Amino acid sequence: MVFLRNLSQSLLKNAQEYEDSRSKLLEDKSRKQMDMRRFNDQMLQMERSFIYPPGLPNRPANRNILIAPSILNSYSGSVFPGLFDSIAIAQESGLEKDWNQVKKQLTIAAWVTKAAARALSPDVFPN
Repeated sequence: MVFLRNLSQSLLKNAQEYEDSRSKLLEDKSRKQMDMRRFNDQMLQMERSFIYPPGLPNRPANRNILIAPSILNSYSGSVFPGLFDSIAIAQESGLEKDWNQVKKQLTIAAWVTKAAARALSPDVFPN
């Protein structure tokens, strides 16, 4: 899980840089429409990064990997619900197939986090 934490820190760093650049642009009275479009496109792509077309385990209609209701507690959302639920199920059952699902969900969480960080990177649309 260390690599997921590192990817999350990379996402946070890029998000802070994105927000700083966006704030400066909003303060600039001579801003260009294409610059605003660039920032909007980056935000849209970052949000799309967390959509996983096959959906969450046992819930294909829930395709947002970052936040969705937990199957263990439908009254509250959880961060990375596929991973959270898979860990709880694997701990309870101890079955290898359930631990394989944990590995799969961890891989998916890492993949979408890396994609989101990449979407907010200043290198995506250099000035």
